[in-house]
Amino acid sequence: MLVGTALVAGTIALAAGPVLAARPANIRPPTTIVVEKTSSWGAILALSSGWTVYRFARDPMDKSTCVGECARYWPPVLLAPGQKSPVGRGIGHLGTITRAGGARQVTYKGIPLYRFAGDTGVGQVKGNIKDSFGHWWVVDPAHPASVPEQVGGTAPTTSTTFPFSGVAY
Repeated sequence: MLVGTALVAGTIALAAGPVLAARPANIRPPTTIVVEKTSSWGAILALSSGWTVYRFARDPMDKSTCVGECARYWPPVLLAPGQKSPVGRGIGHLGTITRAGGARQVTYKGIPLYRFAGDTGVGQVKGNIKDSFGHWWVVDPAHPASVPEQVGGTAPTTSTTFPFSGVAY
């Protein structure tokens, strides 16, 4: 009789839907890009986790020039292991480029995306700076290659200085 009970219980479980297994701790969720609304910069691109993403003004389309020490302070936004393509929530035109070593970096309209090591919390925007590597900007989804304007202003005014960043303005 227990076999019949187990069969019925199994049938009920299947009818209720698939059982979701817990995600192993070493598996990252897919890299997802979203549009965040900020009070200082308006609409900008960010990771779904809330971290701001930036672009490097020296990068040509579909190519990253930030390597070595630069990538240490400006880590590229990479696909999660096993992820085939970036996910966009409310945004399209996402792609990837292949970095040296085979990692796939996320792009928006061909512009490579980065995080900033100086942003120590989600929602921070400390990376609109000029440093020893070059100019860095948040990404306006409507005008991704433009110099962003502060809401109510006409030019970037971030004046954050970090030991590795050189000159800020």
